[in-house]
Amino acid sequence: MVIICDTRQQAGKHKNIERYFERNGIETVRHKLDVGDYAVEGVPISVDTKQDLSEVYCNLITDHDRFRRECVRAKDSGIRLIVLVEDSSVSCLEDVKDWQNPRVVQWNWAVERGLRPMGKAPPISSKRLYGIMRTMTENYGIQWEFCHKNSTGKRIVELLTK
Repeated sequence: MVIICDTRQQAGKHKNIERYFERNGIETVRHKLDVGDYAVEGVPISVDTKQDLSEVYCNLITDHDRFRRECVRAKDSGIRLIVLVEDSSVSCLEDVKDWQNPRVVQWNWAVERGLRPMGKAPPISSKRLYGIMRTMTENYGIQWEFCHKNSTGKRIVELLTK
């Protein structure tokens, strides 16, 4: 098996994934991917990794248009985009509703102390984030998967060989 790693993935940044591939004899090549971070030639699946739900939050709220364009590109190309989130506090999409968003915690902490919170508006709730993620699934076929950082490499291989 040869896994294509997107050239925009910083080499050395995902040592846990690189070590898993190396230990298991999985060859990798760096090549620009239209969507996602990892793919296999001829397989219409791409895995996009996120370091945690905070990164998902930024993608869906701060960079929503860019992320949506990537989802549209995947759908239009017939590629199933799987977003693999390295967050051991969440095991499935439903769990996102109960996620402790650090932005909400910080906002509430500042408000309770009479301080001016950062940002112009309060951050969205975890339930709202869950709703946006569900909408991305319904509209673009995005599949959300969750894993512990130690099992990301293994999970990427499993997802790409389904």
